[in-house]
Amino acid sequence: MANSRIKSFAEIGSGQTMGLSAPSLLTFLLSFVIMLSVLFAKFFGATIPGLTGDTTQFAGLLVAYMILTLGCLIRSL
Repeated sequence: MANSRIKSFAEIGSGQTMGLSAPSLLTFLLSFVIMLSVLFAKFFGATIPGLTGDTTQFAGLLVAYMILTLGCLIRSL
């Protein structure tokens, strides 16, 4: 066999690493409050305007997760 050396992570790609950081407290709390409101509307029958159907509850959870994801990817959030 020719050169069957395994490349390290530093040798693969352009050498740039993904800069993940912990989200700020405000970002985390915002996504947590949205998630809790959806769960209360779904499982405990709370009446929250805008979170009445299954589709809007899924969209609410998706928004909460996207806020948390952006908070980890973008340092200023």
